[in-house]
This record gives sequence, C-alpha cells and structure tokens, in this order.
Amino acid sequence: MTKVKICGLTNLDDARVAVVDGADFLGFIFYMGSQRYIVPGKAGEIIAQLRGDYDRDMPVCVGVFVVKDLTRAEISEACRVSGVDAAQLVALPDPDWLDNLSVPAFAAIRPESALDASDQALRFERKALPEHLPTLLLDAFHPTLYGGTGHVASEAITQSLKKSVKRLMLAGGLTPENVAHYVERTQPWAVDVASGTESAPGKKDYQKVRDFIGAVKHVTG
Repeated sequence: MTKVKICGLTNLDDARVAVVDGADFLGFIFYMGSQRYIVPGKAGEIIAQLRGDYDRDMPVCVGVFVVKDLTRAEISEACRVSGVDAAQLVALPDPDWLDNLSVPAFAAIRPESALDASDQALRFERKALPEHLPTLLLDAFHPTLYGGTGHVASEAITQSLKKSVKRLMLAGGLTPENVAHYVERTQPWAVDVASGTESAPGKKDYQKVRDFIGAVKHVTG
C-alpha cells in the first residue's frame, strides 16, 4: 500500500486531522524561506502532544531542511528540539550531508531530466535506511523554489527512478483529484503533499486531507 506524507503542518489541529485520517508521515518545514515554516520548538510541542494522544498509531514525523547556510550541528539540534524521527534534506551539495546526523536522513532531489535524475539517485539514495523511511524523494524541478511549487514531477522521470530506487517517495503538484492517477501509473512507495491539501499556505483544508489520503488508500488498499 502506498504511504502518505502530509507536509507543511504548522498547527496542532491540522496535524491531528492528518493522524486521524490515516497519514503515515507528518512533515514539518524548518526552512525559514517557506510559507509553511514552523519553529522547531513549536513543532516539538505538537509532536509531543500527538504522541501522548495516539501512542502506537503515531505517524513518522519528518523535519524538512534546505541545506543552505546550515551546519550538521544545526540540523541535528533542530531535530532534537522538535523530536522528529527523520530529516528530509533538500538541495544537498554532497551526499555526506546525509550521514552523522542525530536522526536518519533521506534526500529530496529535483532533477531537470531523466539523466540528471539517474545521476542524483546514484549519489543521494540511501538504500540502507530503516524500512519505515523512503530511500529517496523525487520533487518537481524549479529553478528557484525548493518545493511547494504546485508542479508535478515528470512521469517519465518517476518511471525511470522507480526501477532502481528502493523506496521512492513522490512529491510535487499532487492533489486529491490527480493523486490516484499518478499512484496507478507510477506506483511509488509513498506520496508527499503540502499545497494540494491546503486552504491557504500553512493551513490545511480538512476535506482535501481526507480526500487525498482516501484516494491513495483506495487505489492501493
């Protein structure tokens, strides 16, 4: 069954809806340039409350970082303060950034072509990550933005990566209306959504959250 990550969470109510409706991952964006930025301490309060309420039903919590003017120590500290289970690293300059952090980390790539995708997958995929985590995330290419563009990743690129990547998470432009199509066509291990389930940046539309998760589970369940 394809797993679902509800990303860009900024408040407890939205996160609670994602948990209740069956999300497998909760994403918190720790990049200050994002409209969905959340302070690690506030994310930590949300995560602690949810863990107290849902215990074994708690999704995997992921901190999203753009590796720009950051150190490993800063990323590790944000993960510690927030209590996330894993880190998603965007715009990696070097594969070594995935190592020696306080939590397991996977890369998000935004390739311009199938050839670029293959090259980046060889460099950045971490096949040895625990089985509950993706080994690589594929997002749509954009020359200046690091995510949340509303653009859909190339289906051809997705298909090419699916053949070699162990656990591929697909992101970029997914909505309740189109996610079933992309899941059926490309069969990713997981899908990731932020803007496609919002009423405004950083605020979830609860019906869209339910419809998105329901569409994925209907296709693969």
